[in-house]
Amino acid sequence: MSGPSAFAVTILDNRWRPRRILPVRHHWTAVLPDLVVDGHNWIALIQRRPPHQAASPGPDDITLTRAIIRSVRPLDLRVADHLIAAGDQWFSFRAAGLL
Repeated sequence: MSGPSAFAVTILDNRWRPRRILPVRHHWTAVLPDLVVDGHNWIALIQRRPPHQAASPGPDDITLTRAIIRSVRPLDLRVADHLIAAGDQWFSFRAAGLL
């Protein structure tokens, strides 16, 4: 049985440095008002999994990432990366060419 993932959206400055972390509690669209008000154009998606799980993305992760990218584009927001962490393992969608 797998444990739940923790998900957050991080607002980045123009140099991709973290400015603000917005935890996602139920659905990622709940953070949209904060993203629009902040006035920055870059975000990163951060997903933390239990250490015993793999950091590599599954089909649902890829589908979610692509849906978020499509949804935020009209708001002039761009996704810098989607990072998945599981214990000491990390997976970067950008490094893997999935963005």
